[in-house]
Amino acid sequence: MVTKAEFNRRLGLKINREIWNEGRVDRIPLYFSEDFVSDRGPHGVVQGLDNLRLAVERSHRAFEGFAEEVHTVVADDQHVVVHFTIKGRHSGPWGPIPPTGKDVAMDEIVIMTVRDSKVVRLVGIVDNLTGLRQVGVLPPMAKTHA
Repeated sequence: MVTKAEFNRRLGLKINREIWNEGRVDRIPLYFSEDFVSDRGPHGVVQGLDNLRLAVERSHRAFEGFAEEVHTVVADDQHVVVHFTIKGRHSGPWGPIPPTGKDVAMDEIVIMTVRDSKVVRLVGIVDNLTGLRQVGVLPPMAKTHA
């Protein structure tokens, strides 16, 4: 028998692979509750499956070859935490930033709350600062010497 923690771990990996990497937005209702809420800090709080679908579609339009490379997955009976690197070529509008054709790789960590086998809440922190430096919107970080 699969424990709740193992179920949640597998759920996090399915979401990463099927929805974000493969862009299979039709799978969203299988893994997320109707009352789903996403809180990604400065990007604001959004509700509902339609907003999640739009976020996936926007990501794939903004970054050719969009992919999330998973580094760490930690789960318990109510949560799954995933640390991954978002990669892709900036080939479409990224918010107000026009395409640059530059490769981007930036880390993100999400904490998903699971209830009745579906994600009800996601809190995420993405390192957009690194991405903005990589596409040339912000200057590179100054090098320091130890």
